[in-house]
Amino acid sequence: MKRLFFILQFFFFIVFNFFLLLSAYQFLGDPSNMQRLTYDTPQYDKREEYDPALSHLNSLQTLMTYCDSVSQTSPSKSTVSPERNFTDMASAVVRKRFYHGYSLYGFSNNYMAMMMAQMLGGGLSAIVVPDDILKYPYAACSQQSIVMMQLLEKKGIKTRKVGFTGNATGHFCFEAYYDNGWHYYDPDKEPDAALLASYNRPSIDWLNQHKEILVAAYPQYSRDYIMDVFTKYSYGPVSAFPAPRALLFQQGAKILSYTIWVFFLAAFILARRKYKKLAMATRSGKNARRPGLKTAAIPMGLSAA
Repeated sequence: MKRLFFILQFFFFIVFNFFLLLSAYQFLGDPSNMQRLTYDTPQYDKREEYDPALSHLNSLQTLMTYCDSVSQTSPSKSTVSPERNFTDMASAVVRKRFYHGYSLYGFSNNYMAMMMAQMLGGGLSAIVVPDDILKYPYAACSQQSIVMMQLLEKKGIKTRKVGFTGNATGHFCFEAYYDNGWHYYDPDKEPDAALLASYNRPSIDWLNQHKEILVAAYPQYSRDYIMDVFTKYSYGPVSAFPAPRALLFQQGAKILSYTIWVFFLAAFILARRKYKKLAMATRSGKNARRPGLKTAAIPMGLSAA
């Protein structure tokens, strides 16, 4: 038993220092630097509407403030409702804020999510927290939609997820509710906004009933691709965060990223105390079994020389 706690104290000490160093790196590091050993940073392909000048919009609050300022200074048509005007303008901003590519957690912003995702799989390190997504210039379809959905929800505009399940690939978009109807938005694949606006920004249901318009809205993709990806879809619940489990996992993992070293420090202290207690008990037992020295009896009448 003593040998076990001797090993455990060294194990906990090493793990404690490992996580303490990772926590310090995460605290002091650049949150936009993924530092992943097995992931190549997505590169801008020069075909999307990405504008690097918008990189300062690095939180949901700064994005909202920017959209509010643009909405107030830009002229709007009197025939267009404020909700549609804001949603269209926010869509244009988000399209330019990102180019396509998954933003994933790494050593510098949530190393526990990164490590646990590699063990559990399922893409759990693909960021769903809007403020963390906005730390990157690139985001996937789901991430761009999440940012815009949360922005609109904060403005009181209802949203719902639209999930596509094509044979070639899946896709993630959303619809916004205003003017007594649902209206389709896709900030990642960037359909023709002017064409959709000319049809009053229809829903994906309406577009699937008018497939020639759906195909025309995505001139950068082939008809076969559009018929495969955009015709099989389902809706998420209204005004609900589209990835609640991933959000809970990532928020919990981030807390652990800063605090897990405390648990291993406590485990080291307990193992160290137990080892010392067992070592002391072992020494006491050996001393109790050791025979003591006896003084020889001196006959009466004789004095010790």
